[in-house]
Amino acid sequence: MKLLIDSGNTRLKWAVLDQGELDHVNAVVHNDANALAELKNKWVELPPPEVIVISSVSRNTSQLTSLLVELWPNCALKFIQSPSMAHGVTNAYQTPSKLGVDRWLAIVAAKCEYMLPLCLVDCGTAITLDCIDAEGLHLGGMIMPGWGLMQQSLYKGTANLGVCHDKYPLGLANNTQAAIFNGKLAAIKGFIDSGMAGSMQLILTGGDAEFIQESLQLTAILDFNLVLKGLALEAI
Repeated sequence: MKLLIDSGNTRLKWAVLDQGELDHVNAVVHNDANALAELKNKWVELPPPEVIVISSVSRNTSQLTSLLVELWPNCALKFIQSPSMAHGVTNAYQTPSKLGVDRWLAIVAAKCEYMLPLCLVDCGTAITLDCIDAEGLHLGGMIMPGWGLMQQSLYKGTANLGVCHDKYPLGLANNTQAAIFNGKLAAIKGFIDSGMAGSMQLILTGGDAEFIQESLQLTAILDFNLVLKGLALEAI
């Protein structure tokens, strides 16, 4: 049994890889004061893993490592970095390791599972977009603030706009809350439209993926476990 850990900006997701299948997929929120205690309570019930494969872009990596060593002191920890090439994908970054490892793992998992060329959009704390051509070449990507970060920037940077919790039809609005909602949606739509090229298959992942697909009525594949699937490739 192998333990796969995807430690993102907001959530930590994990899964057990057993005989090539993902199982026990679960998650906790980083900023929850009880997150580490919750992880310990859940992980202590697992059988000792053969290896722990980790993707981390969070600020809590040292705390996570300490917990893993406490629980399984004799287990090897394998932290993944983005290489120049793997699994049939060529990294477009001039310094390959500078490409966020979560982006890289999602890219290689998408390439191995879906038809090329493709455009992968991760709708998380930040929204990232990466494109792969028909030969497996990563063409590069873009990053913008995610749905929640856009809301926070308006709330913190203005005096009277407040927080928008409701949903509205996409278009020109006749009230401020609808205008905020549609402004954020239009920004995401433009971001995706500017990255897509030709007949690329659109794939969405991340916590806001389903909401964004429905709100923009996008024709896309939803896959919420792409980073874990990429980690599974590294664990084989």
